[in-house]
Amino acid sequence: KEKKITNVGIRLNPNIKSGTLKKISTGSQEDKFGLVEKNFLDLVKKIKTYKNLSLECLSIHIGSQILKIKPFENSIKIIENLIKKTKYNFKYIDLGGGIGIPYNKNSKELSMLKYSSIIKRFKNRHNCQIIFEPGRSIVGNTGVLATKVNFIKKTKKKDFIILDAGMNDLMRPALYGARHLIVPSTKRRSLHKKSVEFVGPCCESSDIFLNLSKYQKINENDLLLIMDTGAYGMSLSSNYCFRPKPAEILVDKLKIKLIRKKEDIKKLI
Repeated sequence: KEKKITNVGIRLNPNIKSGTLKKISTGSQEDKFGLVEKNFLDLVKKIKTYKNLSLECLSIHIGSQILKIKPFENSIKIIENLIKKTKYNFKYIDLGGGIGIPYNKNSKELSMLKYSSIIKRFKNRHNCQIIFEPGRSIVGNTGVLATKVNFIKKTKKKDFIILDAGMNDLMRPALYGARHLIVPSTKRRSLHKKSVEFVGPCCESSDIFLNLSKYQKINENDLLLIMDTGAYGMSLSSNYCFRPKPAEILVDKLKIKLIRKKEDIKKLI
């Protein structure tokens, strides 16, 4: 028989509404992730009887793009209550990630100062190590997707701004209705007379980036910047509709470096 002891962790589903988009919520009982409290408690009891398993970590992650402190605060309260019920000293507490970034001008940033103080108090009370996954909050607003206006299709009710970037380059809007600010490289005082819809060239009705009731005048061949694509931009990109992935350029102050060449369509064949 193997005498090796394997360290394991259990993910808890705390049944918390994170206040984020439904498709990136992971902490309520309607979501597929983690164990509900009863199953969690039962499993802890069982693991205590297993000679080859050592329970080291309690893990939790309630969703992504969270901008309010309350869901995180509630999560920690539930964890503390569970620790009391199990009477178990977890070496690690994995609080997951989920800290959002402001994708539009009206969004409020999460107070990292408040959140860190809550975590510090929790850590001091339970003498554990914290695992933390800040992900998006570090890289989300460091990336932009540069795109050109290929064509403007004028209809009776709105103008379609057809871009050379598509849903294969930035999946978030099509996947779960995320909204990214689109900034023109050339500023103009005049406005479109109708509402505008920024769309990609993919053969999908969901290949839409943004709908706006008013926007400055845009011309064909204009360069636009789709903002805050540093998280889930290139990582979710694909060759859907037989489209090569774009080049990636790293800008560090005055230094500009090509870090990934644009894919050659011939190599996809």
